[in-house]
Amino acid sequence: MGETGSGKSTVALLKCEEYDEENVLSTVRRSVDLLGGMKTFVGNGQRVLLKVNLLRGDLPERAITTHPAVVRAVTLLVQEAGGEVVIGDSPAGPNSVMLLRRAYKQSGYERVAKETGASLNEDLSYGLVPCRGGHLIKELDILNAVESADVVIPLPKLKTHVLTGFTGATKILFGVVPGVTKGAYHLKLKDVDQFSHMLLDIVAHVQAPLYIMDGVVAMHGDGPGAGDPFPVGAILAAADPVAMDRTAVALVGLVPDRVSTLTVAADRGMGPASLDDIDVLGDGLDAFSITGFRPASATSKLGSRLPGIVRRFVLRQTVASPYAGPKCIGCGVCAAACPVKAITITDKRAHMDLSTCIRCYCCHETCPEQAVELDRPLLSRVLGW
Repeated sequence: MGETGSGKSTVALLKCEEYDEENVLSTVRRSVDLLGGMKTFVGNGQRVLLKVNLLRGDLPERAITTHPAVVRAVTLLVQEAGGEVVIGDSPAGPNSVMLLRRAYKQSGYERVAKETGASLNEDLSYGLVPCRGGHLIKELDILNAVESADVVIPLPKLKTHVLTGFTGATKILFGVVPGVTKGAYHLKLKDVDQFSHMLLDIVAHVQAPLYIMDGVVAMHGDGPGAGDPFPVGAILAAADPVAMDRTAVALVGLVPDRVSTLTVAADRGMGPASLDDIDVLGDGLDAFSITGFRPASATSKLGSRLPGIVRRFVLRQTVASPYAGPKCIGCGVCAAACPVKAITITDKRAHMDLSTCIRCYCCHETCPEQAVELDRPLLSRVLGW
């Protein structure tokens, strides 16, 4: 999948420094053309779901969601190829059409749909299906809109992530799991490596033929929802999500061994194990000079290989803990998202029971006020983890 004649995976990487719609369209077109053109991936009359990164509804300039200019560009290319476009995702939180419509509007997708004639998916029904190619999970809760699509094209945002280190092509498809059901997966798969196996199982099940990443303005620091916008100025396209993420991680200077989906993919023999196994086309990595991109607050992988009491001790000493900072207004979004019910709201403030908390950081991801902060233990800070 996504290989050149050399047997290497292929990633198109092009410079795109602003969200001018025509410039974005031209750049996305060139990136897809380097992979053979949109008709390589979309057939005439096919129903194509553009799976956006819609963690929650938010203004595009906050760099939390896939920018609408990128969604518009891909929509137009799919329509040129004869495809019928549906834009959709299932944000974290309640499985509510009202909340979904609000998120589409806030993130700029309602306007894209009106201007292009694309549809916005409002079908939040889902079912339990056998997971094709599942390594860890054998059954998957998945939106019916995903299962009924002829083609799924994920549009990840280049962002850090406090749990997995990075969220991109290998994590965006977690959004096919409906709403609060995501919390059940965090509850069952508390270990970050197990969680990453599950993410890769979803990738294998969905079998998306093409990924297009919005890296024009990325997010660094404590992503995916509470980090800061960071101008990277890039659009990436690839058929291989592992190759895309390895390239994006190299682009911004993150350490691949600190990205759990990449380390687990390497263990599974899934996708390229290093940049040496990737042909980067277009402008290439040498065209960029990215400095100052901050990783997420570290989560230790040391404990994931250790047994029982030793593992629990290591995790307590090295893994960041969430707490409600001064921005907290006691809205209760974090409490609703917590899979282990470790959060209570008293005196208009969230309180985390760290003895119950499983450090999945759902509270941090979903907080609309960016009020959930992370406290890194002293040992973690000393060791630079």
